[in-house]
Amino acid sequence: MIINKDDILFWLGILTAIWFAWAGMVWTYWAALIIAYPFGVISFFSWTRIKSENKTRTKYIPIILGFGLILSISALVYLLIFD
Repeated sequence: MIINKDDILFWLGILTAIWFAWAGMVWTYWAALIIAYPFGVISFFSWTRIKSENKTRTKYIPIILGFGLILSISALVYLLIFD
């Protein structure tokens, strides 16, 4: 099995998107801006490099990023309203 640049970018994008989705909900002292959002940006840029690959695996990164963004914004809105 030969690992090429697109494979590395895909796995980098998946791992950073999962980190963004998991850590993006931590809005205590605005920590999500420091520990989650840079990883979301890295994941987004790695996805833009491989989205023309025309494989089904490239659809997973924006789905995870969208889910993480919804979770993050929901957590922020909850904290702003009820806290």
